Amino acid sequence: MQKHPLFFKDESESYKFEETIDYFLSWTLRCADEKYTDNPLLNKYSKMILSKLLYDDESRLENKIVQNVQTWKQWANIDLCVHFTIDNQNYALIIENKMYSSIREGQLEKYMAIANNFYKNKPEFKTTFVFIRPDYEHETKFNEKGIVEKAEYKYYNLAQLQDLLPSEVSGNDIFDEFWFYWK
Repeated sequence: MQKHPLFFKDESESYKFEETIDYFLSWTLRCADEKYTDNPLLNKYSKMILSKLLYDDESRLENKIVQNVQTWKQWANIDLCVHFTIDNQNYALIIENKMYSSIREGQLEKYMAIANNFYKNKPEFKTTFVFIRPDYEHETKFNEKGIVEKAEYKYYNLAQLQDLLPSEVSGNDIFDEFWFYWK
């Protein structure tokens, strides 16, 4: 019996990876919401990824309830904005990702200023800024991590998020294709 074709790879010349990552991060983070516990592993793994992005610790949300997850793609040119609640505290996660292109000068600072201006009258939100680079090559060539951290963003590589997941697949074909098989 032949394995099904890979979901993300076909004969296309462009895969629009940044948009693909935005969609899958959006969907994954929404799956961390308590209302999506019909697949406990999917919910657990999604919470692990959210926990890593928020706290740099994939286990911190293990016994917490995540609620009211909402996402916006391309909000004010920001790749992904995520709102959610944990223990009656509202959070905003502002995510920028890059696949092939480099960070433009002042880009992260501009996005932070846009978000900070939006949330200045919303003190109930704690904001966290995250930059995700799917490949390792830019970091080694351009010291991107230093640039990102100087702009007060957390820096992650997509592979780091994939690697934190246990080896048991979730049983959800879409999640497993992206987080376990797409490398």
